[in-house]
Amino acid sequence: MSISLARKNLLHEKLRFLISVGGVAFSVMLILMILALYRGWNEKLGRYVEDVDADVWVLQAGAADMFHSTSIFPLALVDELKTIDGVERADPLIGWRVPVENTGHEAMTIIMGYNTETGAGGPMEIVKGQTPKKGEIIIDEGLAKKIERGIGDTMTIVDREFNVSGISRGGNVVTFQYSFMPIEDAREFMQMEGLTNYALVTFSKGADADRVTAKIETKFPDLGVLTKTTFADNNRKQIMEAFLPIIKVLVVIGFIVGLVVISLTIYTATIEKSREYGMLKAVGAKNRHLYKIIFTQSAIAGLGGFACGLGLTFLSADIIGRIEPSFVTTIAANDVVTVFGITILMILLSAFIPIRRIVSIDPAMVFKA
Repeated sequence: MSISLARKNLLHEKLRFLISVGGVAFSVMLILMILALYRGWNEKLGRYVEDVDADVWVLQAGAADMFHSTSIFPLALVDELKTIDGVERADPLIGWRVPVENTGHEAMTIIMGYNTETGAGGPMEIVKGQTPKKGEIIIDEGLAKKIERGIGDTMTIVDREFNVSGISRGGNVVTFQYSFMPIEDAREFMQMEGLTNYALVTFSKGADADRVTAKIETKFPDLGVLTKTTFADNNRKQIMEAFLPIIKVLVVIGFIVGLVVISLTIYTATIEKSREYGMLKAVGAKNRHLYKIIFTQSAIAGLGGFACGLGLTFLSADIIGRIEPSFVTTIAANDVVTVFGITILMILLSAFIPIRRIVSIDPAMVFKA
C-alpha cells in the first residue's frame, strides 16, 4: 500500500519527478566523475615509474620525485654502480619536461632518453611503429592526438626536428605525456654530456635487495635509492595532495545538490497531499505507516537518480575521454559503493522535513469546510 501511494504521489507531477531524478543523477555523476578523475590521475602519475624494468631508481640524494625536485649526477657513477656485488645491470635515464607546438596545438611532454638496447625506461607499450633510432622519437597516443602527429611525421621540439617512429600507450599523465628517444640523442639535445638524471638498477637473481641497497647508499653518499613503489608514491603525492581539498569540496557540493533536489520534491508532494495524509490519520493510520510512504518516495527518486547517474558516468567518461585525452578516469567499484552509500544518506535526510510536516498535520482538518 505504502509503495503504491508513494509512487502515485510522485507520478502525480511527472515533470517534477523527472527533475528530482535528474537532479540526483547529476549529483551522482558529479561525485563519481570527480572520484574517477582522481583515481585516473593517481594511477597514471605513478604507472610509468612502476612499469620500468628495474628494481630500484637511483637519483641524486634529496630528490624525491620527477616533477618537483631535480636529480643530476655524473654519468660515470652509473658504471661504478655496475661494479657493486649484487647489481646485474645499471642503465642511465634522462628526463626533461618541454613544451611542444605543432600545427598550432600546444602540449607538454616529458622526453625520456633511454637505453634502446636494454629497453629500461622506455615506453610501456608501443602500439604502432618501432623503437626509435637516431633522430627519431616515440610519442604517447594522447600527445599524438593533441598535436596531430603520426608515424613518419616530423615534430619540432625547441627548434629541433625529430621523426615520429612510433606511438606508445600508457604515458598519458593528464597535463602532459611521455615521449621517448635514444639516450644519445637526449644527452645531446638536453646538453647532458657526462651527466644523467637517474640510474635504473636491476639486482642479480637471488641477491638480497636490502643489502645491495645499503651497499649503494654507503658507497655513494650523494645518491639516494628508492624502490619503484616508493618513487611512484612520491610522484603521486606531490600532485594529488594539491587536488584533495578541491575534490572534497566538490563532493560536498554534489551531495548538497542531490539532497536539496530530493528534499524539495518530497516536501512539495507532501504539502500538496496534506489533506490526504490528514484523512489517513483520521481513519486510524499510524505515523509509522505515513513515514514509510515518505521514505519510499525518497527511495524511488534517490535510487532512480543513482541508476541514471551511474549510467551517465560511464557514458560521459567514455565520450569525453575520446574527445580529450587528458580526461583520464578510472571508475572503481569501491567508489560506486561509496556513492551508493551517499545516495542512501540523501534519501534518509531528504525525508526528515516532510516527516516533520506529517507529524504536524491535524486529522480534524479533513472535516473542516
